[in-house]
Amino acid sequence: MKVSIVVPIYNAEKYLEKCIESIINQSFKDFELILVNDGSTDKSLNVCNKYKNRDSRIRVIDKENEGSILTRRRGVNLAEGKYLMFSDADDYVEKESLKKMVDEAEKHDLDIVIGNNCQFLDRFSIIKRNYIYFKENKIIVGDKIRTDIASAYLHGDPFPASLFGKLYKSELIKKSGKYLKNIEFFGDDLYLNLEVFLKAKKIKIITDNVYNYRYGGNTSRYMSYMFSDVVNGYKIQKEVIEEFYQDSREKRYGGISILLLKFLKACIENCFAGKLPKREIESSILKYLSDENIIEASKNKDSIKCFTKEFIGAIKDKDIGYFYEKINGEYKKKFLFRKLKYIVSKL
Repeated sequence: MKVSIVVPIYNAEKYLEKCIESIINQSFKDFELILVNDGSTDKSLNVCNKYKNRDSRIRVIDKENEGSILTRRRGVNLAEGKYLMFSDADDYVEKESLKKMVDEAEKHDLDIVIGNNCQFLDRFSIIKRNYIYFKENKIIVGDKIRTDIASAYLHGDPFPASLFGKLYKSELIKKSGKYLKNIEFFGDDLYLNLEVFLKAKKIKIITDNVYNYRYGGNTSRYMSYMFSDVVNGYKIQKEVIEEFYQDSREKRYGGISILLLKFLKACIENCFAGKLPKREIESSILKYLSDENIIEASKNKDSIKCFTKEFIGAIKDKDIGYFYEKINGEYKKKFLFRKLKYIVSKL
């Protein structure tokens, strides 16, 4: 068997059929589809079983709710294919994606194949936005993967951090995951990819759009674990720099410091998204500003160049009011546009 496709599922009944249909109707046929139901409370499991009864390539795993990391790993552990591919349950795959990526992987003995992605808003995929990360087909080998590709995960560069839109050699994924031990959800794709790309010896980027992902979901809900994941992610990046990037250590520390402070703003915005009481938001802001990792990042010379004096000074002074007013104002400006996109995504 050439490919195992793993789909973690949690309450995706409304969109799941489109996802499954896009996979079973691939022009490339030599694959297994592993549907892992993570304790859904809707009828997602019924949808899975309906398709399992129709197609012998489909396997259904039903388990207690454990979150996306353990759910995905359950599917990975059961995978029998030479290659692995992932899809979210509310997205869909282009019909020729598997064929194009497998052909490239087999022809060039690749560890990873990466394609372009497209974001869509509505169920008819009329409102779409293509993300053209890659404008030329390119094979990358050896240390160039470390210096030119994996390093993007230390700087927030627009290289796709997601697991979807990629084809991996199964053995790479099966032997990876050590950085996810202290991550609950936020950034799990990024840190698994960071580990996997550092192990890869030969990859190829292709310009084809291979995957379509839906706007919404986690982008608009409160995540109580977000700051913890962000800080633990920063620690992972520091560990990676010390092990793999001694030749560019200062530059990489600058990159992760800037990224952490950008995530600081996102964490505060997350509090407003959760509609927490003002006192609780202010308490969270103080906690964030007092964190030793935030303080460390704010003292990095690249961070000082990147952010305003007011921003860096407010971290130093633990100015809760500055961040409350600034982030609340930015959040309100984004709210109507975000709400409109969310409504359209649910059509």
